[in-house]
Amino acid sequence: MTFHLTREDRNIVIKIVAVYTLFGSLWIYLSDSALGLLVRDPDVITRIATYKGLMYIATTAALLYYLIGRYIYRLGESSRRIAASEEELRSLMELMPVGVVWSDDTGTTKYINTNFGKNFGYELAEIPTVDEWFLKAYPDASYRDEVCSLWNAHIAEYHTYGTQIPPREVKVTCKDGSVRRVIVNTQLSQNRILAIFTDITERENQQEELIKKQKLESIGVLAGGIAHDFNNILTAILGNISYAGMFIECDHKAKAPLLQAEKAGKRAAELAHQLLTFAKGGQPITRSVAPRKLIEESLSLVLRGSNVLNRVEIPEGLSNIEADAGQISQAFNNLIINAVQAMPGGGTISIRAANASLDINNQFALPAGKYIRFIFDDEGCGISAENLKNIFDPYFTTKSGGSGLGLASVQSIIRKHGGHICASSTVGRGTTFEILLPASREPELIEVPQGADPPDVAAGASLLVMDDEEMLRDLAESILEELGYRVKTCLNGEEAIALYKSAFEAGAPFSAVIMDLTIPGGMGGEETARAILEIDPHAQLIVSSGYSNDPIIADFRRYGFSAVALKPYGVSEIAEVLNRLLAGSAT
Repeated sequence: MTFHLTREDRNIVIKIVAVYTLFGSLWIYLSDSALGLLVRDPDVITRIATYKGLMYIATTAALLYYLIGRYIYRLGESSRRIAASEEELRSLMELMPVGVVWSDDTGTTKYINTNFGKNFGYELAEIPTVDEWFLKAYPDASYRDEVCSLWNAHIAEYHTYGTQIPPREVKVTCKDGSVRRVIVNTQLSQNRILAIFTDITERENQQEELIKKQKLESIGVLAGGIAHDFNNILTAILGNISYAGMFIECDHKAKAPLLQAEKAGKRAAELAHQLLTFAKGGQPITRSVAPRKLIEESLSLVLRGSNVLNRVEIPEGLSNIEADAGQISQAFNNLIINAVQAMPGGGTISIRAANASLDINNQFALPAGKYIRFIFDDEGCGISAENLKNIFDPYFTTKSGGSGLGLASVQSIIRKHGGHICASSTVGRGTTFEILLPASREPELIEVPQGADPPDVAAGASLLVMDDEEMLRDLAESILEELGYRVKTCLNGEEAIALYKSAFEAGAPFSAVIMDLTIPGGMGGEETARAILEIDPHAQLIVSSGYSNDPIIADFRRYGFSAVALKPYGVSEIAEVLNRLLAGSAT
């Protein structure tokens, strides 16, 4: 039989043997010498020797009992102190907010703490060895080989040179298949290997979200500048197209191409507006909008060329919504695109709308009032309950190559309109989105058709147009004069203030002022508006800008403006704004 003794145990055994040998030797030598001096009779010596042997056995047994007992007592005390320390260590590790595992030098897993089980989902019986843990935690063979090789190399260095094992960041696959990012600290003590797993997944995710946010902010700044210049160019293009359309008869061959060009230009303007909405989160510029028109346009755009059918149920008495038409169109488009992608084999998307009223303390936590309820149903693959709760989270997606921004943008748009959106789904049967949007108190504004007679309010009305772009000033002057207005133009706020003051003091103030919000190197619309309102508190001021997401545009009345003419605009858009503003002031 082979015994494996520690150095301390071996030393104690040697001491016991040494004491026993010394005592035996002294007993034999001293007892025999004394007996020889005191007794001469051989028979007596034999009898005494027998008793002496018995006494030797008794005495040495007592000595061994004492020595071994003392050793065992020391072992017991020591064992009770390992046991007590181990229990304290276990209690301490149970309280630690990190995952802890220890194993012995044979690779057998001896202990995992509660947080380890919570973080990664494994129980001790599922990872009985270090090798089994590596198989489960790093299922990708190449990545596992990389982690194992480095870990073994560090352990070898520790045993050879005493070098401490450095922390290592790894990606651990949990029992449920999710991947956590952790920092592993490894410590070796006697015959134990202690590994501490610090989960940094949330911290890393937050860091990535911050980076994405910073990128979006940078994109927003860039997009804002591009959109402003782009919208000025589009204003010139759309304005001239619509201006030319005023002089062409409806049956002229050039009429249809001009209308198509104008439609394409408006689509380009919508894309620029959507980019700003996504990148900067622009506030909606709302007006009364008919829902049917938005739904039909979205369906026509998204379903073109697909194998998905649609069914629309909208009652005749449906109220308008108070909405930014471009943003709500974007939201509807995203919902319909999701439905199409959920039905690759075809199917039907159903859209229903109805008037609704909400009381105080309603389940949606919305203000009491009139709303329009929209229901979007598809017959697609559905969404699992686990994923359904995350569908509106930014960057959450279950689609390969998806950005995870579609439904997040939809929710953002609906909330900024003072509405609510929720979803329900059954796997294999489809998904339903329910939307509530505030109803409008006003009828939808009707666009002035090209070639129509100028509105009556233009007769005798004078307008002042302020814009730093000469091309846009000339275009606005041509369009407005064709509509029947008397027009004066200027390129900055200083000129606009002087012209308005002169007209006001002459008793013939301008009927309205259209002013660009941003004038590089000069006084812009905001300062100009304040100055003109000091001259004439009743001045009718219209703010115009290519920055569709500017807070002044979203809350123009707060800054003293009476209306908005968002660039790019054509004949019908500017005529609509003026007709509404001046007709209202005349009544």
